[in-house]
Amino acid sequence: MTNTTMCGDEAQCIQSQSTTYCTCRRGFQKVPDKNSCQDVNECLRFGTCSQLCNNTKGSHVCSCAKNFMKTDNMCKAEGSEHQILYIADDNKIRSMYPFNPNSAYEPAFQGDENVRIDAMDIYVKGNKIYWTNWHTGRISYRELPASSAASTASNRNRRQIDGGVTHLNISGLKMPRGIAIDWVAGNIYWTDSGRDVIEVAQMKGENRKTLISGMIDEPHAIVVDPLRGTMYWSDWGNHPKIETAAMDGTLRETLVQDNIQWPTGLAVDYHNERLYWADAKLSVI
Repeated sequence: MTNTTMCGDEAQCIQSQSTTYCTCRRGFQKVPDKNSCQDVNECLRFGTCSQLCNNTKGSHVCSCAKNFMKTDNMCKAEGSEHQILYIADDNKIRSMYPFNPNSAYEPAFQGDENVRIDAMDIYVKGNKIYWTNWHTGRISYRELPASSAASTASNRNRRQIDGGVTHLNISGLKMPRGIAIDWVAGNIYWTDSGRDVIEVAQMKGENRKTLISGMIDEPHAIVVDPLRGTMYWSDWGNHPKIETAAMDGTLRETLVQDNIQWPTGLAVDYHNERLYWADAKLSVI
């Protein structure tokens, strides 16, 4: 009898002076209460691949999603030298090129003393940046400035940085907090912690609709996953939690409610289907 026949294709035979036994090959694991081995699905373990993971018999294959390239076993977006990071800081928004070591902060928007930017999101297709101003109870947007990588900003452009702001005509807002852009359908979602609701409207504020109200205490951050038709939001109320629902407000359920205090900064990893957040009170991510 050969070693392969005795142990099977998924195991190997180990021999010593006193005994002979079978052990599972790499990429396989022992079936509990059975004398056999089964394939290990490495894709179920978070972090196995940077993005896409395809399990194979005894192994796995990592790959990258469209518009990403594999570099040092990591998936990085193509054209990273043109990617821009926007940062909101009190009443201003600045930009920088995170992959350019010589990049400096460039002003993208500077508001007056009445502006308090709580959250923002980018509508890439429309070349606009949206933000909530809880101080004045407004949602506003402006065209993104020309890329500083393509041309050096002139003094004229810098003088106009306060201009070009459009305030959406949405009545009755009390304290808009989180904002998220649905880039597929062209809608904006926001939370209003003054009225304890989550609402949606088209990009210019038309066809507004309340999606979530009731059993919500102090809604804060919000993000959407248009490819799966899902939204997520955080609640800073007496029972802090993170909830999820379909983007039409149905199929609502609680996602996280333990070991959480002030959840904010929600972010979706679309390819790995994971949700990240920061907790401002517990000082953790």
